[in-house]
Amino acid sequence: MVSEQLTTVINISRRTSYGPLYDLVADYPFREGKGLRPALCLAAARAAGGRRDQVQLSAAALELFHNGFLLHDDVEDASEFRRGAVTMLQQFGAPIAINVGDATHVLALQMLLENTSCIGLRKTLLVLQEVARMARESVEGQAIELDWIRRGEFDLDDSDYIRMAHKKTCWYTVVAPLRIGVVCGADAGVGFPLAQEMLPLVELGHAAGIAFQISDDLLNLEADESVYGKEANGDLWEGKRTVMLLHFLRTAGPAARRRAERILATPRLEKTARDVAWLRTAMVEAGSLEHGRALALDFSARALEIDSRPLSYLQANDDRRFLREVLTYVVERVK
Repeated sequence: MVSEQLTTVINISRRTSYGPLYDLVADYPFREGKGLRPALCLAAARAAGGRRDQVQLSAAALELFHNGFLLHDDVEDASEFRRGAVTMLQQFGAPIAINVGDATHVLALQMLLENTSCIGLRKTLLVLQEVARMARESVEGQAIELDWIRRGEFDLDDSDYIRMAHKKTCWYTVVAPLRIGVVCGADAGVGFPLAQEMLPLVELGHAAGIAFQISDDLLNLEADESVYGKEANGDLWEGKRTVMLLHFLRTAGPAARRRAERILATPRLEKTARDVAWLRTAMVEAGSLEHGRALALDFSARALEIDSRPLSYLQANDDRRFLREVLTYVVERVK
């Protein structure tokens, strides 16, 4: 359903605007991916009693926002692979990749404005408020991470990482899709959930999002590149401060820490595969990956406990059960 919606809006833009731009906009969304955010949004809307037509524009727009963020992230991180293929940055250069990311976000905003025809003006504005909060949190989280790298900041602990990931990952991966789904699907009458009643979705999204991000960071270190779809050990090449890396830096001896900091401070193009391999091996031997796995499992358990609590605006139906299954996938894939 979401892919059909995206195909329609991109094809219209191809015909009515500058076609070659929208050929590029279509690249990332139609690469093989999980479609996690629209799946959460759709499930939340149906669990709240809504219909598919009430949420499909918002769900598709969330997928476009996600892909726009990915295009910009790949430029900021100098990434080489995304979803099993070279990044747009590597294929066409930074100016085109940035512009395509901008166009992707503009197209997502257009889709959200078209919501007035299926959910009315009030709900459309509420969805736009959620998207504005999601975008702000995401760019602030990215700013924190980029600033750590720019300043060569290594004296960080798990709480620093969790604060960054809460902004960068939790809001646009779990919190916003859940809240937007409920806004689209819930009855607009007197039973419509108040702001205070929606707060548990932030708590749930926080726990599930942290578990998801740590899991993603672990996959970067452990998964087969052909299956993972991104560059293996890319976080080490980019110098990202993951939970596992921060644990290693806190526990390493002086000589090992100095070597690790030297590798991390070296620009990506000047790093060597030998140095990156040494750092990964040292992290494994220090128990840093197991530390990250234990933390992810702790947040997974929290998320599943929060999800078990009843919420008045989520019905006990097949869609609520499906939503629980999607959330279970999000938080348990670390295993």
